Amino acid sequence: MLRQPAFSRRKKEKGQWLTPDTRAIPTGNGPRWAGPVQTAPPTPKATACSSIHDPARPMQATPRPAHQPSSTSWQASKADPFPPIDTTDHRSFIMGITTIKLSQLRLSPLNQRRVKPSAVEAMADDIAAHGLLQNLVAYEDEGLFYVFAGGRRYRGLKELAKRKRIKNSDTFPVEVRTKEEAIELSLAENFQREDMHPADSIRAFAALRDTGMDAEEIAARFGQAVSFVYKMLRLSALAPTLIDLIAKDQLSLEAARALTLTEDHDQQIKVCKAANGHAHTIRRMLTTEKVDTTSGAFLFVGRDAYEAKGGTITVDLFSQGAEGFADQPELVQELAEEKLDGIADEYRAIGWHEVRATLERPYDLYMKGSIYPATREPTEDEVARLAAIDAEIEAIAEAEGEDSDGIEPLSDERDTITEGMRAFNAEQVAVGGVALWVSHDGSLGKSFYRAKAEAKPKASSGEPQPLYSNSLFADLTRIKTQIVQEAVAADPALALDIMLDSLAGQLLHGAHSYQMALEVQAKTVATDVADELMATSDVRPVEEVMATRFASIPTEGRFDAIRAMTSDDKMALLAGLVAMTVDGTVFAGGSPGSRHHHFEQIARATGVDIAARWTAPIALFDKMRRAAMIDLLREECGASSAENCATIKKKGDLAVNVSGRLPGGWLPAPMKIGAFDQPEADPEDFDTDMDGDGIEDDDMERGEFADDEMA
Repeated sequence: MLRQPAFSRRKKEKGQWLTPDTRAIPTGNGPRWAGPVQTAPPTPKATACSSIHDPARPMQATPRPAHQPSSTSWQASKADPFPPIDTTDHRSFIMGITTIKLSQLRLSPLNQRRVKPSAVEAMADDIAAHGLLQNLVAYEDEGLFYVFAGGRRYRGLKELAKRKRIKNSDTFPVEVRTKEEAIELSLAENFQREDMHPADSIRAFAALRDTGMDAEEIAARFGQAVSFVYKMLRLSALAPTLIDLIAKDQLSLEAARALTLTEDHDQQIKVCKAANGHAHTIRRMLTTEKVDTTSGAFLFVGRDAYEAKGGTITVDLFSQGAEGFADQPELVQELAEEKLDGIADEYRAIGWHEVRATLERPYDLYMKGSIYPATREPTEDEVARLAAIDAEIEAIAEAEGEDSDGIEPLSDERDTITEGMRAFNAEQVAVGGVALWVSHDGSLGKSFYRAKAEAKPKASSGEPQPLYSNSLFADLTRIKTQIVQEAVAADPALALDIMLDSLAGQLLHGAHSYQMALEVQAKTVATDVADELMATSDVRPVEEVMATRFASIPTEGRFDAIRAMTSDDKMALLAGLVAMTVDGTVFAGGSPGSRHHHFEQIARATGVDIAARWTAPIALFDKMRRAAMIDLLREECGASSAENCATIKKKGDLAVNVSGRLPGGWLPAPMKIGAFDQPEADPEDFDTDMDGDGIEDDDMERGEFADDEMA
């Protein structure tokens, strides 16, 4: 038998009866007890709240006199504590709790939980076991009562009626409220309980907005952040078709938030289909012509300055705050350039030789020699004040300890004075340049460099000169690279080792890609040199060999074709592709670094004999200076040979003689294996603030380092 629910109870305390307080019940979640109000049990009234049930006395419902007694255990012979209502005038029980037959109850279309809740059968089982522990909340309309709070409980009762456990004529407690309150109270009740489906929440906020409430009022009513309410209202502005997809769990909230970046319903639907519902793809498609408000340029301009010029912002619902996208990127650029030019004018007014102002950091700063502020001598007043500060600091430290709070302001003052003595002097300004740009965090990036080159004195006749010009040196390293690439392409196992070493160096040991001989960005390394320098060699560029050997690999269906290859072909393909990215070139004017040291390791591992694949053609010597050829002969063949050839007047004849006198297998120094070897660094000497080429990270970030990598 189904026990009578515990909604009708009485409680006696020290001879006084307590009655439930029905004032200000926001959601119909049960009465609150107000305190002693009378000395005798109250006479039941149609509009009064139920009394507290005495646990010692089981409570059963009583049939109304106008009806035949029910056979269920919900009824008894005692007086009905919830008398039948007078349906001729329902205004008398508005905002009160009364009993209403199940047959008179309906689920309200204003109930904001429109997606059918789960676990209805579990709710029915719970009501059967423990009774209806919480009343329903409904409004009356033409003799029927529409439940807008407690929809899951109502469905549980209907499930029990379907199971024949209760009858449609049985009565249940219902708090009657006005229809105007239905939307707000339904949302409030559901917020305090099981999470609503996102689609229901979106529709509910839209319904509240349609009643005239703004985001601030809604947030205040339900204890939500205004930003959260604003985002929900933004979602409610999506195309109805998309909200239906959310309700069916066919569109994620992340994708829905991304779609709010446009208010055009047709574009929302079009982009959603094109992106297949992927949030980040949608976001990228809708922001290609906008500027992120967290970008350096926008932060540099400032939101206030941007909006003062009429700029608008589309808030990004992915963000935690008010971040989003500036809808007028051209305005952001215009304001940033205007602000940057104003700062540049200030430096020009000081008299700097060159001032450059660009939104991006100049790419060629690394080629500029940095200059730093000069330190002037302190004035007499500064000397006196610094001495006084030092004395005060020493006195405080002795009296209160070195961690005294009184020391910090004195130290700050001392730093301010010493910083004031550092400034660029007139000589530096006259030859110096200033580079200004916008950093990624919106701050002003600055770098000071020497813009006016010093006159270089001519080299004296006794000073040694390099044997090879910069361009010829670069060509020789390109030839060497071609030969090493050829050897790598012939050794798949080595190619695999090279690739693994490069990836491990970058991903496991923090090395930079420019320090490695293998370019893992899949860029072909250019090794083109003049034909006359390759006249004595049959080495072919690896990319030509690969293009011929694997010409059958199609562009479309490439993956399937590679999958179908034999293991040997795959390894050959791997070796050739890795070889194409190996780079040992020293560019004109540059000097070898850690990348070239890595290249020498690879060259040595191939076991290639450079002299067997290339011999020096006469064209090499044609490109050398006359003095360089004489010096080369002196080094390789001795002083007498050099003196004999020094008398040859024509450079072409001298080139032929030098070529014939050099020993067999001779190679120019840059082409020898191990030419760019460097000593291995001692781990104990490793500085974590330095990168692989000995350049401090801070200096690289500011662009304040000299051109110490150029030959």
